[in-house]
Amino acid sequence: MLLVMVMQCNVQNASHINVDGNLKDTLEVTPGARLQYAVVEGVVEPVGEPLRSQCHEDIVGVVHKVEVTEPRLGLSSLYSALFKSHDKPVLHKQVTSVPFVLRGSDGTAVQVHCPLKASGLNMEMLYKRFLQVSHGFSVLGWYFSGVKSYSRLETEEMLRVGTRVTGVGQLTLDPDGTLNLRPPSDGSKYFLSMADYDTLRKQYSAATKAWKRFAVIFALAGAAALYLHGKLR
Repeated sequence: MLLVMVMQCNVQNASHINVDGNLKDTLEVTPGARLQYAVVEGVVEPVGEPLRSQCHEDIVGVVHKVEVTEPRLGLSSLYSALFKSHDKPVLHKQVTSVPFVLRGSDGTAVQVHCPLKASGLNMEMLYKRFLQVSHGFSVLGWYFSGVKSYSRLETEEMLRVGTRVTGVGQLTLDPDGTLNLRPPSDGSKYFLSMADYDTLRKQYSAATKAWKRFAVIFALAGAAALYLHGKLR
Protein backbone atom coordinates (compact mmCIF):
# COMPACT_ATOMS: atom_id res chain seq x y z
CA MET A 1 0.00 0.00 0.00
CA LEU A 2 2.78 2.45 0.86
CA LEU A 3 4.49 1.72 -2.48
CA VAL A 4 1.29 2.63 -4.32
CA MET A 5 1.03 5.89 -2.36
CA VAL A 6 4.66 6.70 -3.13
CA MET A 7 3.97 6.02 -6.81
CA GLN A 8 1.04 8.44 -6.72
CA CYS A 9 2.99 11.21 -5.00
CA ASN A 10 5.87 10.86 -7.52
CA VAL A 11 8.74 12.15 -5.39
CA GLN A 12 11.04 12.04 -8.42
CA ASN A 13 9.20 15.04 -9.88
CA ALA A 14 9.32 17.04 -6.65
CA SER A 15 12.12 19.46 -5.73
CA HIS A 16 13.90 18.45 -2.52
CA ILE A 17 14.20 21.68 -0.53
CA ASN A 18 16.22 22.17 2.64
CA VAL A 19 14.29 23.80 5.47
CA ASP A 20 16.82 26.46 6.40
CA GLY A 21 17.46 30.19 6.24
CA ASN A 22 17.84 30.11 2.45
CA LEU A 23 14.32 28.80 1.85
CA LYS A 24 12.60 32.19 2.05
CA ASP A 25 15.17 33.71 -0.30
CA THR A 26 14.54 30.90 -2.79
CA LEU A 27 10.77 31.42 -2.75
CA GLU A 28 11.04 35.21 -2.95
CA VAL A 29 12.64 34.92 -6.41
CA THR A 30 10.28 32.12 -7.52
CA PRO A 31 7.22 33.18 -9.59
CA GLY A 32 4.24 33.48 -7.29
CA ALA A 33 6.49 32.76 -4.29
CA ARG A 34 5.44 29.15 -4.76
CA LEU A 35 6.85 25.73 -5.62
CA GLN A 36 4.01 23.62 -6.97
CA TYR A 37 5.54 20.30 -5.85
CA ALA A 38 8.31 20.13 -3.29
CA VAL A 39 9.75 17.80 -0.67
CA VAL A 40 10.65 19.16 2.76
CA GLU A 41 11.86 17.45 5.92
CA GLY A 42 11.67 18.67 9.48
CA VAL A 43 10.90 17.90 13.10
CA VAL A 44 7.28 18.12 14.27
CA GLU A 45 6.59 20.99 16.64
CA PRO A 46 3.13 22.16 17.75
CA VAL A 47 1.86 25.71 17.34
CA GLY A 48 0.28 26.16 20.74
CA GLU A 49 -0.94 23.33 22.97
CA PRO A 50 -0.30 19.78 21.69
CA LEU A 51 -2.67 16.83 21.94
CA ARG A 52 -2.18 14.39 24.80
CA SER A 53 -2.42 10.60 24.63
CA GLN A 54 -5.44 9.07 26.36
CA CYS A 55 -3.41 6.05 27.47
CA HIS A 56 -0.01 7.65 28.16
CA GLU A 57 -0.38 11.09 29.71
CA ASP A 58 3.30 11.90 29.25
CA ILE A 59 3.10 11.51 25.44
CA VAL A 60 2.04 14.49 23.32
CA GLY A 61 1.55 14.94 19.60
CA VAL A 62 -0.15 16.90 16.83
CA VAL A 63 -2.31 14.25 15.12
CA HIS A 64 -4.23 11.71 17.20
CA LYS A 65 -6.38 8.77 16.14
CA VAL A 66 -8.51 6.46 18.27
CA GLU A 67 -10.24 3.58 16.50
CA VAL A 68 -12.38 0.59 17.48
CA THR A 69 -12.77 -2.14 14.86
CA GLU A 70 -14.49 -5.51 14.87
CA PRO A 71 -12.41 -8.12 13.02
CA ARG A 72 -14.67 -10.67 11.35
CA LEU A 73 -14.02 -14.11 9.98
CA GLY A 74 -16.00 -15.29 6.97
CA LEU A 75 -17.34 -18.80 7.65
CA SER A 76 -19.44 -19.49 4.58
CA SER A 77 -18.11 -19.93 1.08
CA LEU A 78 -20.65 -17.37 -0.16
CA TYR A 79 -19.45 -14.68 2.22
CA SER A 80 -15.82 -15.52 1.49
CA ALA A 81 -16.50 -15.24 -2.22
CA LEU A 82 -18.22 -11.86 -1.92
CA PHE A 83 -15.96 -10.27 0.68
CA LYS A 84 -12.50 -10.62 2.12
CA SER A 85 -12.09 -13.58 4.45
CA HIS A 86 -10.95 -11.19 7.17
CA ASP A 87 -12.88 -7.94 7.47
CA LYS A 88 -12.59 -5.13 10.02
CA PRO A 89 -15.68 -2.90 10.15
CA VAL A 90 -14.95 0.35 11.96
CA LEU A 91 -17.24 0.80 14.98
CA HIS A 92 -15.72 4.06 16.15
CA LYS A 93 -13.08 6.40 14.74
CA GLN A 94 -11.93 9.78 15.96
CA VAL A 95 -9.08 11.72 14.34
CA THR A 96 -8.01 15.12 15.64
CA SER A 97 -5.14 17.46 14.89
CA VAL A 98 -3.67 20.75 16.06
CA PRO A 99 -1.61 23.26 14.04
CA PHE A 100 2.04 22.29 13.73
CA VAL A 101 5.22 23.06 11.84
CA LEU A 102 8.16 21.12 10.46
CA ARG A 103 11.24 22.78 11.93
CA GLY A 104 14.65 22.67 10.29
CA SER A 105 18.00 22.36 12.02
CA ASP A 106 18.53 26.15 12.10
CA GLY A 107 15.06 26.92 13.47
CA THR A 108 13.33 27.68 10.15
CA ALA A 109 9.72 26.44 10.30
CA VAL A 110 7.21 25.36 7.65
CA GLN A 111 3.54 25.43 8.66
CA VAL A 112 1.75 22.19 7.69
CA HIS A 113 -1.82 22.67 6.45
CA CYS A 114 -4.58 20.04 6.18
CA PRO A 115 -2.57 17.09 7.54
CA LEU A 116 -5.69 14.91 7.63
CA LYS A 117 -5.93 15.20 3.83
CA ALA A 118 -2.43 13.80 3.35
CA SER A 119 -1.69 10.22 2.34
CA GLY A 120 1.03 8.01 3.78
CA LEU A 121 1.00 9.15 7.39
CA ASN A 122 1.41 5.89 9.32
CA MET A 123 1.58 7.12 12.89
CA GLU A 124 3.14 5.54 15.95
CA MET A 125 0.97 2.93 17.67
CA LEU A 126 0.64 3.87 21.34
CA TYR A 127 -2.01 1.40 22.44
CA LYS A 128 -3.50 -1.82 21.10
CA ARG A 129 -5.92 -4.14 22.89
CA PHE A 130 -8.15 -7.02 21.82
CA LEU A 131 -11.46 -7.47 23.65
CA GLN A 132 -13.28 -10.78 23.33
CA VAL A 133 -16.87 -10.43 22.13
CA SER A 134 -19.59 -12.09 24.22
CA HIS A 135 -21.17 -14.60 21.83
CA GLY A 136 -24.42 -15.54 23.63
CA PHE A 137 -26.95 -17.11 21.27
CA SER A 138 -25.63 -15.36 18.18
CA VAL A 139 -23.95 -18.55 16.95
CA LEU A 140 -27.05 -19.26 14.81
CA GLY A 141 -26.70 -15.82 13.30
CA TRP A 142 -23.09 -16.62 12.38
CA TYR A 143 -24.18 -19.89 10.81
CA PHE A 144 -26.77 -18.33 8.51
CA SER A 145 -24.90 -15.11 7.73
CA GLY A 146 -21.49 -16.70 7.40
CA VAL A 147 -19.88 -13.94 9.46
CA LYS A 148 -18.30 -14.44 12.86
CA SER A 149 -17.28 -11.55 15.12
CA TYR A 150 -14.69 -12.88 17.50
CA SER A 151 -13.16 -9.75 19.07
CA ARG A 152 -12.91 -6.00 19.10
CA LEU A 153 -9.67 -4.15 18.54
CA GLU A 154 -8.99 -0.82 20.24
CA THR A 155 -6.04 1.23 18.99
CA GLU A 156 -4.53 4.62 19.65
CA GLU A 157 -2.06 6.23 17.23
CA MET A 158 -0.28 9.55 17.33
CA LEU A 159 2.13 11.71 15.38
CA ARG A 160 4.35 12.64 18.27
CA VAL A 161 6.08 15.93 18.90
CA GLY A 162 9.75 15.58 17.93
CA THR A 163 9.11 13.08 15.12
CA ARG A 164 10.98 13.76 11.88
CA VAL A 165 8.53 13.94 8.98
CA THR A 166 8.88 14.24 5.21
CA GLY A 167 6.21 16.29 3.45
CA VAL A 168 5.47 16.39 -0.28
CA GLY A 169 3.16 19.13 -1.50
CA GLN A 170 2.85 22.77 -2.51
CA LEU A 171 5.33 25.08 -0.78
CA THR A 172 4.45 28.78 -0.51
CA LEU A 173 5.69 31.96 1.12
CA ASP A 174 3.13 34.40 2.57
CA PRO A 175 3.71 38.17 2.50
CA ASP A 176 4.28 38.06 6.28
CA GLY A 177 7.15 35.59 5.78
CA THR A 178 5.29 32.44 6.83
CA LEU A 179 6.32 29.27 4.99
CA ASN A 180 3.51 26.83 4.22
CA LEU A 181 3.13 23.25 3.02
CA ARG A 182 -0.35 22.39 1.74
CA PRO A 183 -2.19 20.15 -0.76
CA PRO A 184 -1.09 21.03 -4.32
CA SER A 185 -3.58 23.21 -6.20
CA ASP A 186 -3.16 21.12 -9.37
CA GLY A 187 -4.49 17.95 -7.73
CA SER A 188 -1.12 16.24 -7.28
CA LYS A 189 -0.79 13.86 -4.35
CA TYR A 190 -0.28 15.42 -0.91
CA PHE A 191 1.97 13.21 1.19
CA LEU A 192 3.28 13.09 4.77
CA SER A 193 5.52 10.28 5.93
CA MET A 194 7.79 9.33 8.81
CA ALA A 195 10.17 7.87 6.21
CA ASP A 196 13.03 10.10 5.07
CA TYR A 197 13.48 11.41 1.52
CA ASP A 198 16.07 8.79 0.49
CA THR A 199 13.77 5.98 1.64
CA LEU A 200 10.84 7.44 -0.32
CA ARG A 201 12.99 7.71 -3.45
CA LYS A 202 14.07 4.08 -3.15
CA GLN A 203 10.46 2.98 -2.62
CA TYR A 204 9.37 4.99 -5.67
CA SER A 205 12.13 3.42 -7.77
CA ALA A 206 11.19 -0.08 -6.58
CA ALA A 207 7.49 0.54 -7.24
CA THR A 208 8.23 1.88 -10.73
CA LYS A 209 10.26 -1.21 -11.61
CA ALA A 210 7.53 -3.48 -10.24
CA TRP A 211 4.83 -1.75 -12.32
CA LYS A 212 7.01 -2.04 -15.44
CA ARG A 213 7.45 -5.78 -14.82
CA PHE A 214 3.70 -6.20 -14.35
CA ALA A 215 3.06 -4.30 -17.58
CA VAL A 216 5.40 -6.62 -19.50
CA ILE A 217 3.80 -9.72 -17.97
CA PHE A 218 0.27 -8.52 -18.78
CA ALA A 219 1.31 -7.61 -22.33
CA LEU A 220 2.83 -11.06 -22.89
CA ALA A 221 -0.21 -12.76 -21.37
CA GLY A 222 -2.52 -10.75 -23.62
CA ALA A 223 -0.47 -11.57 -26.70
CA ALA A 224 -0.47 -15.27 -25.80
CA ALA A 225 -4.25 -15.23 -25.28
CA LEU A 226 -4.81 -13.59 -28.67
CA TYR A 227 -2.48 -16.11 -30.34
CA LEU A 228 -4.28 -19.09 -28.78
CA HIS A 229 -7.66 -17.61 -29.66
CA GLY A 230 -6.57 -17.29 -33.27
CA LYS A 231 -5.28 -20.87 -33.33
CA LEU A 232 -8.52 -22.29 -31.93
CA ARG A 233 -10.79 -20.50 -34.40
